[in-house]
Amino acid sequence: MNQLEKDDNATCVMTYSHDGFGLGHLRRNTTIASILAHQVPDSSVLMMIGCPSGAVFRLPTGVDFIKLPSVVKRQTGVWLPLRLRIGLEKTKALRVATIHEAVRVFHPQILLVDHVPVGIWGELLPSLKMLQRRGDRPTIVLGLRDILDAPEVTRTLWERDGTYEAIRRYYDEIFIYGRKEIFDTGAHYGLDGEFAAKLRYVGYVCEKEPYRSQNEMRNELQVKDKLLLVTGGGGADAFPMMLECMKALRLLGPSAGPEAIFITGPLMEGGQREHLRELANGLKVRVLVHVDDHLSYMNAADLVVTMAGYNTLYQLLRLRKKGLVIPRSGPSAEQQTRARLFARLGLVDIVHPGELSPKRMADKLMDDLERTDYPLYEPGIDSTGGQKAANRLAELLITARTSPTAYHSGRSERETWIHG
Repeated sequence: MNQLEKDDNATCVMTYSHDGFGLGHLRRNTTIASILAHQVPDSSVLMMIGCPSGAVFRLPTGVDFIKLPSVVKRQTGVWLPLRLRIGLEKTKALRVATIHEAVRVFHPQILLVDHVPVGIWGELLPSLKMLQRRGDRPTIVLGLRDILDAPEVTRTLWERDGTYEAIRRYYDEIFIYGRKEIFDTGAHYGLDGEFAAKLRYVGYVCEKEPYRSQNEMRNELQVKDKLLLVTGGGGADAFPMMLECMKALRLLGPSAGPEAIFITGPLMEGGQREHLRELANGLKVRVLVHVDDHLSYMNAADLVVTMAGYNTLYQLLRLRKKGLVIPRSGPSAEQQTRARLFARLGLVDIVHPGELSPKRMADKLMDDLERTDYPLYEPGIDSTGGQKAANRLAELLITARTSPTAYHSGRSERETWIHG
């Protein structure tokens, strides 16, 4: 088979993540894309991303990305250009044009959209309308993490932006990256009525990369005492939490305090990272930017201090590690909601941002390092969401190959089947 024949018969999947804050959306799509590319060897997955640092996570053969101009979320539903000095309207136009042309040329059989059904500023709508007009229109799937924001905030925003209408018109299935028994995403965000047949709770999307044992990793890191890992996801807003942790360790001193590794994340400002390194002088503390085997570092720790982001907390549960959680205070209620839910289930300990102080943190760190009463085992936590999402996408690709219009023409007959 020559290169032209390979191109003509390519299996193409496209993903979209707006990436206005942090790395969560990018990590979920990367996990699913990587599994799918391995599972369907002739597939190509093209990710459209807005992360300022690019793809960040390792990509296997078959997966690549297009970088959109970066934006930053200032409050619910409000995004601004992050780096370019070209103004809001030109940034919007650039993103819309890039997405539209990529969709037109790549011609995907499946489009997986993370979190924002119409895209920020409605930037996906021109592409969704174009795909709707195609005789071989792709299957379009919406992927939502379990907790979005306060339900009333999300419902109001979705009504204002025409999101419910877009889901009704353009989307074939909705993947919920969670478990209904833990948090009923459909009921909270108005998706359990007319959209119920499209819903598919796939479980939590966690990295399935292998990780090293606690002893092996501790030997490699040459850890001799209790180990504290402080991590803040992408790190864009992790500095206040990490600063209080560092001050707490200084208060404890090098003799009484544990060993610690801070992973600041690639999105933390350089000046903030250097300030943490200055404060770490004289302590048993290492300050790192990013590590590829994040799970191994978490597994080596006796206690993980983190914010309440989706990815980190479900990694904690997968590893069954003790976690001291300091949820982000805003701009959405997502982390506060998740932290309260996990604390109520006995899965984590929690300190609210308004309670932060070096003394409070020092006491919490030492107490949690010695505690043995958490995390409790929660059988409802299913960390195979990435695999299940990829499995379903692979099924949809088979349908698209055998009969490009079969899925859409037969959807009404299959609605009971896809609900689950």
